Order: sequence, then C-alpha cells, then structure tokens
Amino acid sequence: MKLSRYNSLIAYKGKYLLFNAFTKKVIFIEPLLKELLESAAHYGVSELAEVHPQFYEYLCKHNFIIADEIDELALLKEKVYRIDNNNTQFELTINPTMNCNFKCWYCYETHIKTSRLNQEGIQKIQKFIQRTLEEMPSLTNFTISFFGGEPLLYFEQEVTPIIRYAYQITQAKNVQLNLHFTTNGYLINEKLIEFFKELNLFPTFQITLDGNETEHDKVRYINKQKGTYRKITENIKSLAQAGFNVIVRINYTEKNLISVKEIPADFADVLNDEFRKNLHFSLHRVWQDKKPSQLVDNELPKVLERIRTEGFVAMEQGAIDSVENSCYADKRYSAVINYNGDVYKCTARDFTPENRVGYLTATGEIFWENNHLEQRMNVKFHNPPCLSCRIQPLCNGGCSQQAIENWGMDYCVHQGDEREKDKVVLQHVEQILLSKNLVLATS
Repeated sequence: MKLSRYNSLIAYKGKYLLFNAFTKKVIFIEPLLKELLESAAHYGVSELAEVHPQFYEYLCKHNFIIADEIDELALLKEKVYRIDNNNTQFELTINPTMNCNFKCWYCYETHIKTSRLNQEGIQKIQKFIQRTLEEMPSLTNFTISFFGGEPLLYFEQEVTPIIRYAYQITQAKNVQLNLHFTTNGYLINEKLIEFFKELNLFPTFQITLDGNETEHDKVRYINKQKGTYRKITENIKSLAQAGFNVIVRINYTEKNLISVKEIPADFADVLNDEFRKNLHFSLHRVWQDKKPSQLVDNELPKVLERIRTEGFVAMEQGAIDSVENSCYADKRYSAVINYNGDVYKCTARDFTPENRVGYLTATGEIFWENNHLEQRMNVKFHNPPCLSCRIQPLCNGGCSQQAIENWGMDYCVHQGDEREKDKVVLQHVEQILLSKNLVLATS
C-alpha cells in the first residue's frame, strides 16, 4: 500500500486538512494524526497500520492510501480523455462583431468598428450547425455562446437569424439547444428578453462589474460624465426576475477589491430568494494585476463571505476544476468562429490572422490548419512539473492553450510555489464545505 500522490496536508483553523485532488475527499485531523501521516510518508504506510489501524483503515477506505499497483496518472489520463472527447455535446462560440460600445483599459482585444457578420457568414454558420447535427448522431446538447466584441450590438440583424435556425433544427433533431452570452449588459432590454421567452429559450448571461458604482464607472462608461453601473445592474435584475441565470463576473484588482463588498446591496432591494438563485458571482483577478498581494489574500475571503451572507452564490476563479470542468477550448467538439469566418479554439487570445487555427468553408465545414485540432487534443501530459504535482487533477497545467504556448518548456501556472498550490486546495475545500460534503476525523 502507498499514499496517494494527490494528497495535500495543510494547516487549517487549528487543525489540519487532508485533501485528495483526484477523489475530492477532504477530512480534518488533529495534530497527532498529522504527525503519524507525515511519519508514514517517510517510513511507509505499514507502520501507520500498526500504530493506528483505525486511522489506517479509514484512509484506505477513502483512497488517501491506495494499492501499490494503482497507476494514478493513468487513471487521470483516462478521465481527461473521457471528458475532453465527450461526443454528446458540441460547444460553438460565435463572434458576431469585434466592435464594442465600451473600451475597458484591461481588454486584450482590438476593436474593429467595421467588423460585422454578413449574410454569407450567417449562412456558413447555419450550414455548420446543420452539418454538425447530421454528422454527430450521438449529440444530445448543442451550445452556442456569443462573444466578441459586444455580441448584442447588432443583435436583431446578426444573432437572431442564427438562433432561430439553430432552434428549428435542434428541435427537429431532438437535441437540447443551450445559449450563452458574454456581454457587458448595457444593451439588454425588454424586447430582447421577450424574444427568448417567445421561443421558450433561457440563455445564461455573463455580465461584468468592476467593483462598486464608483470603481466600475471609472472603467466602463459612455463618457466621463456618464457611467454605466446603474443601468447594467438594473438590466441584471431584469434578467434574474425574468428567470434567466446570470453570472456576474467581478473583475477585481488590489485597488478595487474592498469596494466589491458593496455590490450585493445593490441587488438586495428587489431580488427575493426565488430570484437570487439566478445570480452567481464569480470573482476574477484582472490579469495585469497578478503580483502577490497581502491585501488581496486577506480581503478576498471577506468579500466572498459578504456576498454569501446576502444569500448569493459566490466563488473565486481559482476554485474552478480544470479537469472536471475543463475549458471549452480543451474539448474536441468545440470551435470559435469569428465574424469573418476565421476559426479559433480559444477566446482568451487576440483574434488576429496570425492566431487563427482554421477557417469555415462555404459548405459549412471547418478546415483545421496544420492539423491543429489533433495537436491540441494531444498536448497535455507532456510537462514534467505537472506529472509529479499533487494538484494535477485540479489544475493539469492550466488549459491546452497554455500547454501549446509552453510546449517544450518546463512550466507551472503557479510558478512552482507550494503556497500558491495550497491556496488552490483551500479554495476547493471551501467549495466542498459550502456544499456540505464534509467528513470529520479526530484522534
């Protein structure tokens, strides 16, 4: 018998937590048991079986201790392959335009005012949807995500024809159609809401706030005298009250984090428990503001707690499981189609001709350049630091985009810092505690 390679042992509120990144099991143990476990790591688990057989049996039962012949890395590879090659789902992302009515300082995209889907582009996308449904008889779910740019800029002209077509053909094929919009939320109105209600479609929306009203309006504004916070929050409330799920993405920095505590109060006045369940707050640190910060470490838990106290679901980006909830770009059956027919896999990089990985043909087929799809699907599990990492079943070296960009180099998305890995573990444990999947063990 041996200790699982995916165990983490971390001090936690006067005790120690033992967490397994593969099974997602967590137990809390007293210092004496912690010392016995550390001794087992040095001298072998057989000694633990003799000294504390009850604890030993418990660890075996919950796979903190496993049989010598078990190859955990092979099991993880099988799991990743199964998830990323799931042929019952297809995820299509469409950029109707690369233009936007805002210009946020941290946005990595180049706004192109003349960029719009034309009729030919719409028809190509419709043909692609048809081909996909015909060529994938195992399909049960077809998801279309609208990105950009601001995807609601030309909603009626460019988005509704695609949705109506997708709705008709998925209904005919008995396939579930799911819709998602990543939008700044400013252009949402009752007409848009009624359009979806008429079709009995309820998209999810991701809408970003940049702190409280004062902080947000420094970043997202119509002009220096006219901010957007109040209109966007009112639109979020309208969506929630109409039955739509909204992910309120909060982009935070060291400077605006404390102000985030005030945001829940701006929704508490009109949303009762029935509607609050439609809002999920997701906190993301702005990528240009990634330097270590004691203030962020101290205040982030308080901010999350404040949001949860107000009755909303809240999580930090680091708690996302990159294996079980792998990025759309990691999946074989996904694609990003730009307004001009260029094809990408990742929406977190510039949509430039240099970055494209394929294109959409006139017959609605994707041509992958330089065998890109197969290269991406086989890029994981080649990074030595990941192969010996205790949190690989949570992180797995980040997404396939990061793996491609770091090909041939040893890298770690946490810079090899064990304290940063502990933070990832603690974020996942917090999610388990919130869902009440908790087991206690004492000496």
